[in-house]
Amino acid sequence: MSEDEATDAAPASAPAYEWTAHPARHRPQDVMLLGAVLVFSAYAVLVGFESAFLAVLAPVILIIAVAPFWAPTRYRIDGDGVSERRLGRLKFRAWPDLRRVSIGKGGALISPFARPSFMDRYRGILVYFDGADRDRVVALLRARIPKAAA
Repeated sequence: MSEDEATDAAPASAPAYEWTAHPARHRPQDVMLLGAVLVFSAYAVLVGFESAFLAVLAPVILIIAVAPFWAPTRYRIDGDGVSERRLGRLKFRAWPDLRRVSIGKGGALISPFARPSFMDRYRGILVYFDGADRDRVVALLRARIPKAAA
């Protein structure tokens, strides 16, 4: 199946749309920058704290923090809701639970909160448009969550 091909698993009234977002694949210069930052952080921690353990731990923490950039993320929008799968972890939000979507240039934040909240990043799903038909994703989200912000 291609990256932005709809699947036939969902009912005809709400066809599923799936795609894979992988920003690192399209931005090799940023991958090189990430590598330089990881090496520099390990060196800085090793010199500053004189601890090999912390020098190894610092880049590991940074790698985990930037996982949405370097790890492929599989998104699915269907009749049940929106799901995100990254590194074997599935995050799903059903349509009745979603109250707001904020659409930006590179993605959309889907939130269970009616107003912006500091918890949006943890309880919602940040859907990247990388690898998807942006207009189709926005249309699907707006059809299900009518209070979508432009």
